[in-house]
Amino acid sequence: MGRVKLLSLWPFVVARPFACSSATTSQDILAAEATVDQSTITILPTWDVIGPFRIGTREAVWGADPLEFYGGIQYNTPNEATCFPSPLARNATVQWARKEYSPRISNGEHSLTLSLDFDGIDWEFAQKVYGWSAFQYQAWAKGEIFNRDTVSRVVNVFSDNIIELWINDIHVFGGDFFGFGRIPMLVELHPGVNNISVRLVREVRSMGGGFPPTIQAGLRIKPTSEELAVVTDGLVMPDVVNGRFCTRYGSIPVRNQGATWIYVHRIAAVSAESSYVVASQDIRLAPGQSRPVKMVFDTNFRLNESLKLVLVYSGQDGRLNEITFTAQPEHVEMSSLQRITYTHPSGTISYAMLKPPPTANKTKIHDLPVILNLHGAGVEVDGPLARHMFDDAPHLAAWILTPTGMSPWSGDDWHTWGFADAQSAVAAVADWIDTTGWDGPGLYSEKLLVAGHSNGGQGTWYFASHQPDRVIGAAVASGYSSIENYVPYVLWNEASPLQNALLENSRSSFRHEILTENLVGISILQQHGSADDNVPAYHSRLMNVLLAQVGQVVQYSEMLHKGHWFDGTMTTKSMMEFYWRHLTAWRIKLTVPVSFVFVIPNSHDMGSRYGIVVDQLSTPDRLGRIKVTTSVCGSLVQWHIRTENIHRFHIDPNARLANAPDQFLIDDVPHVFDAGSGLPPFVKTTSNVWGREVTLDWRTLDQRFGRQRGALDAILRTTGPFQVVHDSDQTLSIAVQTSRNFLQYFGADTTVVPFSEYGQALENEGNVLTICLGLSIPEARFPGFPIRLANEKILITAPGSGSISLHLEAGMGGVWLRPLLRERLELVVWGFDEVGLRQAARLIPTVTGAGQPDFVLLGNEARWKGHAGAIAMGFFDRNWKISSASYLP
Repeated sequence: MGRVKLLSLWPFVVARPFACSSATTSQDILAAEATVDQSTITILPTWDVIGPFRIGTREAVWGADPLEFYGGIQYNTPNEATCFPSPLARNATVQWARKEYSPRISNGEHSLTLSLDFDGIDWEFAQKVYGWSAFQYQAWAKGEIFNRDTVSRVVNVFSDNIIELWINDIHVFGGDFFGFGRIPMLVELHPGVNNISVRLVREVRSMGGGFPPTIQAGLRIKPTSEELAVVTDGLVMPDVVNGRFCTRYGSIPVRNQGATWIYVHRIAAVSAESSYVVASQDIRLAPGQSRPVKMVFDTNFRLNESLKLVLVYSGQDGRLNEITFTAQPEHVEMSSLQRITYTHPSGTISYAMLKPPPTANKTKIHDLPVILNLHGAGVEVDGPLARHMFDDAPHLAAWILTPTGMSPWSGDDWHTWGFADAQSAVAAVADWIDTTGWDGPGLYSEKLLVAGHSNGGQGTWYFASHQPDRVIGAAVASGYSSIENYVPYVLWNEASPLQNALLENSRSSFRHEILTENLVGISILQQHGSADDNVPAYHSRLMNVLLAQVGQVVQYSEMLHKGHWFDGTMTTKSMMEFYWRHLTAWRIKLTVPVSFVFVIPNSHDMGSRYGIVVDQLSTPDRLGRIKVTTSVCGSLVQWHIRTENIHRFHIDPNARLANAPDQFLIDDVPHVFDAGSGLPPFVKTTSNVWGREVTLDWRTLDQRFGRQRGALDAILRTTGPFQVVHDSDQTLSIAVQTSRNFLQYFGADTTVVPFSEYGQALENEGNVLTICLGLSIPEARFPGFPIRLANEKILITAPGSGSISLHLEAGMGGVWLRPLLRERLELVVWGFDEVGLRQAARLIPTVTGAGQPDFVLLGNEARWKGHAGAIAMGFFDRNWKISSASYLP
């Protein structure tokens, strides 16, 4: 991950604290005779494959596995005579097929690449009807891993481009769908044959739309040796400028490969002259858990070519152990492209690439704005593609900032998680200036020039439509309009129209096609290659048409015969002219037009539009909408604000408007409101009359506000490590899976907490996930919460205060948000039995676009029906009551 070079890894043990360590012995690792020879563990070459079956875009999160109707992959033995129904194949049936692959051994790692093509399917005809959606399918592959030893062996299993698998009786959901290679699964293989079943899901977004639509996935198995592994490939450190770190933060992932809990106590940086502690907070790791350990460096500490770091930890026996590793940070010039580090709002360390503005001709130093450059899917910002995006623009008068989004897929496509990372990266530039002593042009970061390519182009639409007041201009290169429009969701399982509508509503914040009115007044450049076979030019053409229909004239450049990416994509003539035009005019105040519209999805990511900030919608079941017409009454500027589905809003006192309002009229209320600064927000009373808020602090536990707004993915707006509480030893594996998936897909940190510490977890900073199995769950902090378990039933308080009770049944499970103090959230993950719990845990956010609403109660049929197998689902309104459009029995 990135450019930091790791030189070595040495293990030690000490019997006393770091400052006093003088005697050392070897690290407490597996005994020498227990070391696994590279030929001991083998992935066997023969595999049995069944498929293809249909699957919709991101539908696997919901289950939707047709084999579950027949008992599941675990209970189906390969047999040439056995047929399964599939709408993709001739005669609507598929049979088992045997495949031979070629396992490889390299550096003690045993690997195998699974390749599927299903050449008997008429893919070309299917594509003519369903487009790229026809190139998405799923299949299962069953194979074996052989342990030649006479004892069980613990191994790390990496599952590249795999989202789900079984190893013996161990079920894993999440895997590594995008092939990040960050976090493996820790698995114990017993002597002899170990069965493995791999669910393979083909997705056009990650595997391409080429013909034929093949699946390429990989398994890699690495034997473990030490009980605690320092994952040096994941080390995050800032670059070094003038012999010192240019920013303060770093992190190193560690992995508990033992069978008991481990505590990391501290990490120290050591040189020949001195040492100091860079991490001192105790970090607890469950068996099999990986966590990033945050480090804070002394930026006055002078660095040589390398830096030695000493990590101190203890296991179950309480003995202190050391692991020493040496890193070689990159030394760069202050004016060159460099890596800066910072804290994501979750507290995890992230990084971005920063190119300071040129310092030539700086006789009149002034502030310069930021070009926020959002990368595409699968791009490492420290890799060659991203590093050279702006090579042809060395004199651009701006801070060029390329954040990661916390993964090569920008966390969640620059939505909730990646969006927060981008904003944190902007805030970190000021820290870089202070740390390095930069004496060049200053920083202006109140507004941004946002640019992006591909997925980053989509992210640019997201940023501009959600934070219109903060955008100087938006340059969208080969950007798709929305995830739903990229590869349409047409092959999902059939469900009730209301169930489908709830999932669409959950994704409405990402549907830029319906948010175009928010873009009116923003200067936009669209650029697309006419021969783009990755993101078809239709996406830019569509957005251009939709913007024209709301009165926004957009500069559009379609480049003949150009593909998705080419050298100089971000520095074409039209791009450079756009940058320069806006880098010289950013000081101009916003001028409010005669009329404007503000469309508000249910999301905390929404900022202001001409100073209007919506705090609460009346109902989460539809979009909010504000239409403003302005007029001059005498010498006063008056706004007439007409609202739809708005309950509470305020005016941002920091809005810089050239023609700011003096008075407001709201809907049909005859009263004229003054627009003075510092006044309370506007709120609609129970009699539907607008007035000023009179409650001193309306932000109480029974009100949904701030970071709590959104669908189920609002749980990602945590202000500290996720607190994952497991109610018993039976649910610990789901807690560790949750932790692994958060780190794999978001780079997020997680504390796994036993139920005895549940009360403390509710008071900590991070959002809480409570994993429960059986007949009970802890009571909600909000006394009137509308979903609870009692008397072997689920009790639901329906809209209008009616009551619904559901008897608990096999395979039942669910997830639902609950409010905590300080804008925090708890996500209950519950299963009546292990089958139901596994199904519910799938809905914890991993890959974006699955559309989980605030609450989902699943029946046993969800295993093969997906969202159509939900017993109930829907949203909680501003008072944490179930909304009227929810799907209820």
